Amino acid sequence: MASCVAFMESPVCLIENTDGNLSVNSEAVEILMGLYQPVVVVAVVGLYRTGKSYLMNKLAGKKQW
Repeated sequence: MASCVAFMESPVCLIENTDGNLSVNSEAVEILMGLYQPVVVVAVVGLYRTGKSYLMNKLAGKKQW
């Protein structure tokens, strides 16, 4: 059976923080269940406005003008 997701257009959060409560994103679980190749998990943390989004976009190969 082929993978249900060949390419994600944008990163998907596996863990969500809603009002201080952590939960698993069911959409992300469905995507992961359909993958049969190795997966890389990346987490970036830091203070407000210190380049986290910039770094993640670079890792994902996205260009923003």
